[in-house]
Amino acid sequence: MNIPEGYIDGLMVKVRVKSAAARTELMDLVDAAIRDLDIAGVYVTDVAEPLCERAITLYCKANYGYDTDSEKFRAAYAALRDAMSLSGDYPKKAGEPGG
Repeated sequence: MNIPEGYIDGLMVKVRVKSAAARTELMDLVDAAIRDLDIAGVYVTDVAEPLCERAITLYCKANYGYDTDSEKFRAAYAALRDAMSLSGDYPKKAGEPGG
């Protein structure tokens, strides 16, 4: 998936990191979040769509440097992912890879 220009910069603010070294890890976490959502039946076509963006942010917070709160973020991500999956609002489009 194509990540829009500036998306990682915005994510860095949300995750509260400033290090340029964090950029690569966050890009990997965004890819992992999108794949995890895909496995759950949530096909992300726009990472800036509000619920998709929130799910990706929660996934990143659960897996990057929030040791004391990581379980809280993980649970919030799982609940949002599952609700998105059950909503039926994020179907796989014809011709798209995934699932």
